[in-house]
Amino acid sequence: MTDLEYWQECISCGADDCGLVLTDEQLLSLAKTVSNGHGYYGMAFYSPPDSDRYAEIEREWKSKLNKLQSEFNSYKINAENTMKKALNIDADITIEPGGKVSCFSERWEMS
Repeated sequence: MTDLEYWQECISCGADDCGLVLTDEQLLSLAKTVSNGHGYYGMAFYSPPDSDRYAEIEREWKSKLNKLQSEFNSYKINAENTMKKALNIDADITIEPGGKVSCFSERWEMS
């Protein structure tokens, strides 16, 4: 089915619903006009392309991921500083992936 045939069918159904009898020429003329008008529908009633929505979704999840990463990094730094104070040492303490705590000093190393 072509675009023009689709619009002819739609107009024919609408004409039948209200008891309007159209010639084939009238039906074709109306279908062409409606088809052309439909081509401008996006300008009259803006609907963004799907890619805009996909880009918006991607921006949202990246923003959420960055926020969570920032919160995690802040938590990790605070936890390392708290452990440093609790152990009363002046050494670098790191919390590695998996939760392993490492302490490094010029004189000694503890894991």
